[in-house]
Amino acid sequence: MTYTKPQTDTGFNIVPGEDIGILAEKMAAAGQKQVAEDIARLKAMGKPIHYMLGEKLVQEEANGQKFEIQVQADGSKKIIGEIL
Repeated sequence: MTYTKPQTDTGFNIVPGEDIGILAEKMAAAGQKQVAEDIARLKAMGKPIHYMLGEKLVQEEANGQKFEIQVQADGSKKIIGEIL
């Protein structure tokens, strides 16, 4: 299965000579917007998302269930337990 990323407008535009602090804020906002859109799209597709929570690798299912997981040497996932 191949996945084509949809084109999205982040509203991020580089203005020559713009203050670096303002540019950094725009970049951060554009990044946060894109991450939120990607998470929503994955959840709508019924796919889990993965992220770190402290030292734990978390797999969050589309229904909101969260599990601590470990990735094994062969690439398989081992569920350590549910995070409540």
